[in-house]
Amino acid sequence: MCKTQPKKPYFNGNQKHISFLTATMNAIRESNIPLYSSKFSRKDYNQHQLLALLVFKEYLGVRYREIIELVEVMDAIQILLGITRIPHFTTLCKFSSRISSTALSQVSKQASSFSYRGRGRVSTIAIDSTGFSTEYFSYYYSVRTEKTRKDFIKISLAVDTEKQTILGDKITKSRQHDTKHAKPLLRNTSKKAECYVLDRGYDSEQIHLQIRTELQAKSIIPIRNWNADYVKGEFRKEMSDNFDRIRYGQRNKVETVFSVIKRRFGDQIKSRRFRSQVKELKLKCIVYSIDLFLKKQRIFITD
Repeated sequence: MCKTQPKKPYFNGNQKHISFLTATMNAIRESNIPLYSSKFSRKDYNQHQLLALLVFKEYLGVRYREIIELVEVMDAIQILLGITRIPHFTTLCKFSSRISSTALSQVSKQASSFSYRGRGRVSTIAIDSTGFSTEYFSYYYSVRTEKTRKDFIKISLAVDTEKQTILGDKITKSRQHDTKHAKPLLRNTSKKAECYVLDRGYDSEQIHLQIRTELQAKSIIPIRNWNADYVKGEFRKEMSDNFDRIRYGQRNKVETVFSVIKRRFGDQIKSRRFRSQVKELKLKCIVYSIDLFLKKQRIFITD
């Protein structure tokens, strides 16, 4: 006889790190990332092991030296990753520069898929953007020169409002308009939805048209000026005449995802080069997805 204890978490106590690394390794293996980047590799460590350490480093919010020091004293992590010798922290640093953003996107997609059993559409996807500040510049130098730095990286996310999973991302350094992020993001989400909700910054007849014709879904985007005498566009006029405020309220879920990522995994980017900054943000998305999945798990005990 099987008895379920829904209140007992799968992810707690001393097993927290092992549980996280186990799920991380599963996501990496199922992402079809090759074990070695070249047939001439020394094969001291494989890409799965080093990438798992990178994700773990982002999860803990530590630096390269600190994550290696932690692995040195935790035999369970060494056994789980299958490493017989501890890598130098510079090995992990160089691997971080070498791994591609495409590979991280594959892992992120796989990590979010853990929350789903079927391949069907989700109910509602919300899209919004936020900024992560960069911290590599000297605040003291900024004060002395009286030049306030405003560098930030912009990221737009497509989020399933029911499960609060990340289904797609778009990252840029320039101050691009939201509509430029929305078009590729809508096209490249890992799952499609029955309805897409976006805020008024995305108010565009072209975005409505893309959602209605290309994705065969409903779009809910408030118009910029509710007091306008004339609204141009068939779908924008529909929003003006018949706006579903109840369903649009689900858009706030994407703000919740941004809040969780920034509070738990940091709201600043430490990398200096843009390519590395993109990878750091993608790692944050992977960490969020795996952490969310583990928190929703339950233990099943057999009597």
